[in-house]
Amino acid sequence: MKYLPPLKIPMLILTLLLASCRGDAGYKNMREGEIWYNIKYVSNPSSLSSDLLPKELVIAFKSDLISTSLKAPIGNTGITTVINPRENIYDTYFNLLSFKYYFEGNYRDIQPGFTAMEGMTVHDTGRRSVICGFNCRQARVDIPGSGSARHIWYTYEIKAENPNRMTPYRDVDGVLMDFFYIIGDAELQFTADEVLRKDIPDREFEKKSNYKKVPASFLNALILKMISF
Repeated sequence: MKYLPPLKIPMLILTLLLASCRGDAGYKNMREGEIWYNIKYVSNPSSLSSDLLPKELVIAFKSDLISTSLKAPIGNTGITTVINPRENIYDTYFNLLSFKYYFEGNYRDIQPGFTAMEGMTVHDTGRRSVICGFNCRQARVDIPGSGSARHIWYTYEIKAENPNRMTPYRDVDGVLMDFFYIIGDAELQFTADEVLRKDIPDREFEKKSNYKKVPASFLNALILKMISF
């Protein structure tokens, strides 16, 4: 084993960390991997400390297969979505401690929790930037009844297919790199922090077991209660 002087070890670690967010030929146009997002609570109606709320969103993708995970650091609490068009899976899973529910959607549905974003429109602004090494485009988002416009950033340099299905951004073709969700009275801002090129096992995109099937309205009410608890 080759000896690495102590001073070179921190530099090696730093290089490995930065490599996962590069936008070079090895990462641009990738069709399989993970994107990790930091979460900022722009508006937080919850009485809980922000330390107890979800800190990260992880999106795994493999061509047209998508899995998202938003979990709180306490207990087994969070929301997961699985999109697998080949198996006709468009599911939203909800965990709250020992309670496990899921909504079985279809390709036309938006997952529960996003009623506050209904009717929104997206318009390209022409602005460009680089996020996590990927060239991104900015778009303005207008929501009916909202007093001000908001903005998102997305890229075409990650080749996930229809990456925004079941979200309010389903008409945006690119992969979101900086965006927001409004869930009830809460507003969450997501910013890509790390992009990983990696093999995602097929089981990540399979239907989960031991969940009770419920209608969208039931799961929507649970999500709104959880976010404002």
